[in-house]
Amino acid sequence: MNTCVTYLAVLFLFITIGACAQTDTNTISLNGRWNIIFDDTNEGIEKQWYLNEVFSTLNSKTIEVPSCWEETEKNYEGVGFYTREVNIPASWEGKIVEIEFDAVNYYSEVWVNEQVLGFHEGGYTPFSFRIDKLLKYGEENTIMVRVVSPIILTDKRIDGMGRQEVPMWRGAIAGGIWQGVKLSAKGHTYLADVFIEPRIASDEVVLNMCINNADAYASNKQVKIRIEDSDGIVVSEHSEAIEALPGKNEISRILKIDHVNYWSTDDPYLYKAIVHIEGEKTNEDTWSHKFGMREFSVENDVFTLNGKPIYLKAAFFEGLYPVKLAYPDSREMAIKEILLAKEAGFNMIRPWRKPAPPMWLDLCDSLGVLTVGSLVTECMLRPISTPRLSHMVENELRETILNNRNRTCIVQWELFNEINRPILAQMLNSMSVLARELDPSRMILDESGGWGEGANIYLPNERIPKKFNDIHHYSGSQVCEAEFDGYLATAKTEEEKKALGLTGVKSYGKHVVPGMMTYLSEVGYGSTPDLTANNKIFEEKGNSIVAPTLYHKELNEGYIAALDKTGFDKIYPNVRDLYLEEQKIHGMANKRMLEATRLNTTVKGYCVHALVGGDWVIGAGLLDLWRNPKTLVYDLTKAANQPQIAPIRILPRNVYADKGMQLQVFGVNESTDEKVQVEVKVLDDNQKVVWSEDLNVSFLSGISTFIDSHLDTKSLSGSYSVEVKISDEAGKLITENEQAFDVFNQSQLKLPDVQIAVLDPEGSLKAFLGAKGLKYVEFSQSLNSDIPVLVGKVNKKNKAFTDKVLEVKDFVKKGGYAVFLETTGNRVPGFDRVLDEVSTEALPLNAEMLAKWATRGGWAAKTHIVTEHPVFNELPTNMIMHGVYENVHPVEAMSKQEGTYIAGMIGYDHFPNHDDMLRHYNGPGEVWWAADVLEANIGKGQMLMSTLRIIDFLDKDPVAEKLLYNMMNYAGSKYK
Repeated sequence: MNTCVTYLAVLFLFITIGACAQTDTNTISLNGRWNIIFDDTNEGIEKQWYLNEVFSTLNSKTIEVPSCWEETEKNYEGVGFYTREVNIPASWEGKIVEIEFDAVNYYSEVWVNEQVLGFHEGGYTPFSFRIDKLLKYGEENTIMVRVVSPIILTDKRIDGMGRQEVPMWRGAIAGGIWQGVKLSAKGHTYLADVFIEPRIASDEVVLNMCINNADAYASNKQVKIRIEDSDGIVVSEHSEAIEALPGKNEISRILKIDHVNYWSTDDPYLYKAIVHIEGEKTNEDTWSHKFGMREFSVENDVFTLNGKPIYLKAAFFEGLYPVKLAYPDSREMAIKEILLAKEAGFNMIRPWRKPAPPMWLDLCDSLGVLTVGSLVTECMLRPISTPRLSHMVENELRETILNNRNRTCIVQWELFNEINRPILAQMLNSMSVLARELDPSRMILDESGGWGEGANIYLPNERIPKKFNDIHHYSGSQVCEAEFDGYLATAKTEEEKKALGLTGVKSYGKHVVPGMMTYLSEVGYGSTPDLTANNKIFEEKGNSIVAPTLYHKELNEGYIAALDKTGFDKIYPNVRDLYLEEQKIHGMANKRMLEATRLNTTVKGYCVHALVGGDWVIGAGLLDLWRNPKTLVYDLTKAANQPQIAPIRILPRNVYADKGMQLQVFGVNESTDEKVQVEVKVLDDNQKVVWSEDLNVSFLSGISTFIDSHLDTKSLSGSYSVEVKISDEAGKLITENEQAFDVFNQSQLKLPDVQIAVLDPEGSLKAFLGAKGLKYVEFSQSLNSDIPVLVGKVNKKNKAFTDKVLEVKDFVKKGGYAVFLETTGNRVPGFDRVLDEVSTEALPLNAEMLAKWATRGGWAAKTHIVTEHPVFNELPTNMIMHGVYENVHPVEAMSKQEGTYIAGMIGYDHFPNHDDMLRHYNGPGEVWWAADVLEANIGKGQMLMSTLRIIDFLDKDPVAEKLLYNMMNYAGSKYK
C-alpha cells in the first residue's frame, strides 16, 4: 500500500471491505444479546443456577456479548452467569461442533443443555470446547457460561482467587465475555492447528499442520494447500493423500512462491494460505489465514526487516477505549489510531500487557505496522506473588503465542516487563526456551527494561540469546543540557564518552553493558488532554458509568479547583488554556528526548510512551482517549520521528553575554547520502537575523555534524532562536528545526544594593556573594529586623544548623523577612502520595516535600507555573516553566503548603493508595498542588520559601543569578 494514501481514503477502503464480509454456513455467531445474573455473593454453583429451571426463576438482565461488565454494572467484579439459546441446524448432525470463545476474563466454566463441558483459565486468549454430543439438532439449545472476573478493587475471594492475584490489565477490570463467541461445524478429520513460517531467504513458506482425526479408526483424506496473492490468483499449491490415524497427525509442507512480494511497513503485501481436508465425497474442513513474507531480526547490531536496516520508532499502547474499554469502540476507531501512528512516523506499536484482539491485529497486518506481542502478565508487582504465579505466567505465554503466531505484524514476543521478583527472574530462561519451542520464527525479548538481569534477545531460529540493552527512562519536562548529555552517554564505553566530551556523565538504564546494542523501549513525557472537549464527547457518546467518563470529569474539576486554590486561575481563567500549554511542553520534551536519542549511534531505536492516553497513564498519550491528536504533542513528536532531522544544541542554553556560546547543528539521515543546502540563522525577538551561515554539503547517511562553532554574544541581549532549514538541490525543503536561547548581559545581572544577612554553614552561597563583591553580615539573634536574611543549603541532619534555622523563624515572627533558597522538609511517604494541606506553622523545616518523580513527572504532566512577581523580574512569567528555567526547575516542591503561591505546580496522583501497591484501574488519583516559590506570613514577618535550584547553578546559569538578585531586591524592598 502506498504510504501517501490519505487517512480518509484508507478508512473508507477498510470500512467497505468490512461491510462486504460473507457469511459462512459452517459457523453461527453467538454475539449479541445474552441473559446474565451477577452473582455477587458467589452462591450460584451451590444453588445450581446452571440448571435452566433454576436460572429462569431468577431476576436476570440482558447484556451485549462482547462487552465488559463495567459497561453494565459500575466497577463490578466477581461472578456472572450468562445464558442464551441457539437453534442448531439439523444439517450439522454427525459433524464435530465446537463453541469458540475469543476471550473471556478471567475464569470460565461452560454448560450446554445443562451438561458440563469444562473450564478455562486466562482472560485474554481464545479457547474452545467440543459440544456435538450434547446438542439437540434442529432445536433450541441452551448455553450457560459462569465467569469469575479478576478481583482488583475489592477484597472478595472466589474459587481460590483473591485480590490482584491473577493476570490483569490496568486499563479496566474487563470482566466477562469481552470478545466474540461462535459455533463452528466441521468433519471428523479436521485442522486442529496450522502454523505458517515464512522463509524469505528461499522465498518459501512452511505450513506446519496438526490434523486431528476424532474417530477411533484411520481414514484416508486429501490435503489440499494453495497460496493466493492479493488478487486471489494462486501462486503456489500442493495436494496429497494422507492416512489420518486417530488423534493428532503432524505434517509440515514447504511451498515455493515465485516473484515474491515481501511485506513491509511501506508495502504490507499479504498472501492467503488456504488448506482443505477432503474426504471421498465432502469437504471435512477448511482453514485460511492471511500472511506476509517478512523476517524481523538483528544483523551487525542493527534491527533489520527483510535484511534491510530499520531504525525502530515504536509507540507504547495501552489499548484502552472510551466506551468499550478493552475492545475498540469501532473498527473505524481502531483504523484511525493505527493510521495516526503511522502518520506520526512510527513503524511499530508496542501493545502493553494485553494481547491485542483479532480485529486490531488484522488491521496492523493490512496497514503495515510492526507489532510487539506481549502477555497480560505485568510482572512488576502484579499479579501478587502466590503459589499459582508461575503456572499463570506459563499459561499466558503458551496461549498467547499459540494464538497469535500467524500474525505478520507481530515480529517479536516480549515475555516480561521490569521484573523485580526472584521467582520471575528465575523463569526468564525457561520461558524464553518455551517461547522458542512454540515459535521458532520470531525474535524474542525476555524482559523489557532489563530490571532482572539485563535484557536478552533471541534471534529467529536461535536458542542461544544475544545480550542486549533494553532501557526505560523518563526525563520529565526539562530536557536540559545534563539530561540531553545523559542520552548521548547511554551505553557508551568510557573511551567513547571521553571522545564525545562526556566524561563523568551518567548514562541511563539498569544492568546496561557499555558498547552493546541498545534500545530505549520507554521514553517520553505527559500532558493533560483537552478535558473540556473530551467531556463534551463523553456526554454525547460515552457511557456514564464507566471509569473513563468519570475520571475525565473528576480530573477536569480537580484542575479547576487547584487553579483556584493556588491563584493560578488568574493566568488560566479558562482551564483549557492550561491543557494546551501543557501539551506544548510535552511536545517540546518528547522532541528533545528523541533528538538526543537519535544522536547516539549505539541506540538503534526507541518506544515513545504513549500513543493513546487513559487510566493511570492518561497524560502520556499523543492522542486523547477519543483518538484526537493532542496539538503540539503529536506534531512535535512527529517532527522528531522523520527519517531526516537536524537536531540543534546551544551550549549553554542560557548565555552570559561576555562568555559566548557554542552552536551545534547535526544531521540524522536514515536515507542515502544526498547533496543539500543547510541554512542556519540566529534571529532576535523581532525576527531580525543577527548571524547566519549557508552550507552546500552532503547530508550523509547516519549522523553528521554541520556546524560546531563558538559564537561571540557580547553585543547580544534578550531572547533569540536558531533556525535551521535543509533543502535538496532542487530547493525542496527536507527538514527544518528551531531552538530558543537567551543571552544575559551585565545590565540584566546588576548587583543588588541591599543590606543582607546570611546563614550558610555549607558555604557555597557565601562564596558566590564574596566573589561578586556583595557584602553581607552573618545572621545572629541580635540582627535588626529590617535586615533580610538569606538562608543557603539546609541540612536537617546538622542539629546546630537547624537550631539556627529556628532562630531565623523567631527573627521572622518578630517582624523580620527571610529567604530560604533551598527549602527542606519531610519527604511525602509512598510513591507520590499527597497529605492534607500543610499549615505555615510547619515552615521552614517541616513542609511536606514531593520528590523528583512527583515534581518533574515521568509520563504524567507535572506542571510548574510562574506568576508575574518581582522574584521573576525580567524573566518570562504567567506560563509553565520551560526554556530559561530548564536548569533551575525544581526537583522538589512543597505539597499543599499554605501561603501565597508565587510559583508552584499542579499535578495528580499516579497511583492512589500506592503505599500498599493497590494499583489503580479506574483512573488516576486526585489533583493536587504544591509550591515552588511561596511567601508565608509567620507572626509579624514573612518567609520566602523556594525549591528552585538556584544555589546549584550560581556562576553556571545566569537565570540562577538573576533569581537570587531578584529575591534579594524583593526582600530589601520590604523595608523601604
